[in-house]
Amino acid sequence: MNDTWGIPGPTFLAIYAVLLAVPLAVGLLWTIAVKLGRKAPRAAVSGPQPTVYELAYLAGGPDRVVDTAIAALVERGILRVSSSKQLQLAGAEPADPIERAVAKGAKPGYNATTRGMRDRLRMSGPMQALGKNLEARGLVVVNQAPRIRQVVFALYVAVFVLGVVRLFAGLATSHAVGFLIPLLIVAGIAMLIARSVKKKAVGPRPTSEGNRILGSANSALARERKRGIPNEPAVGGVGPGLLLGGAAAAVALGGLAFYPDEELSAALIPPPISSGFGGGGSSGGSTCSTGSSCSSGSSSSCGGGSSCGGGGCGG
Repeated sequence: MNDTWGIPGPTFLAIYAVLLAVPLAVGLLWTIAVKLGRKAPRAAVSGPQPTVYELAYLAGGPDRVVDTAIAALVERGILRVSSSKQLQLAGAEPADPIERAVAKGAKPGYNATTRGMRDRLRMSGPMQALGKNLEARGLVVVNQAPRIRQVVFALYVAVFVLGVVRLFAGLATSHAVGFLIPLLIVAGIAMLIARSVKKKAVGPRPTSEGNRILGSANSALARERKRGIPNEPAVGGVGPGLLLGGAAAAVALGGLAFYPDEELSAALIPPPISSGFGGGGSSGGSTCSTGSSCSSGSSSSCGGGSSCGGGGCGG
């Protein structure tokens, strides 16, 4: 009896076992090459002082930029946070393009939660412009991880399909295929894992210069707090000498958990996706913002210092 495809079963099993390791090896070597490329010396980057939104992008990508804009607008009283954790426009739309996009998203008819804002603005025009500007200045690099994961997944699909075709070809010619089945199971599991990993969102990666700027910003913020520099609201950027006062700077570098007001911080941080429906419903739709008052049956001051919110071979 002739061998399937002219390849003896044991030989094909050995080849197939090697092929199972090829996609993983490609992914690892590609990732290492990318990391080595990021560590290569780069020319010094010249340019203006980074804005608070550029720092946010470097620290946490587009989602952190949205969080920072929300923090800045809430602090300045342009946005309010309702008792159902919806953001509501309470002032004129700002001039900064990122802030204006966030403010427009707080109008009636939108999902104006923090998570809703992130989802809508992640790929918006102002966000893409911000990312391209940072890339042009050598502060961030295009993240190769999604492309690497896509290639690894495609390779595992090809390996799995090859095994299935070989299995049916062996069965059609009455060859023993028992030892091929466990390898096919491994290939299928690897393919499913690669598919799951492929779907994970990955943000931009700062270059060594971008990380240096982030480190300088964190050090500057720590020094300013130690000296007791007033926590004044940020408007689009940071001032000369890298002054980083305001809630926006704290959120840009540390996330919403670092918003100065603990109650507002809790109201702005999105709940886990698995937390279910509803979470935030309360009567009266009370709102809060810096210097304003909240009402949900009773009044209390909000913003600033307080807030509201409730058997064979392979064929």
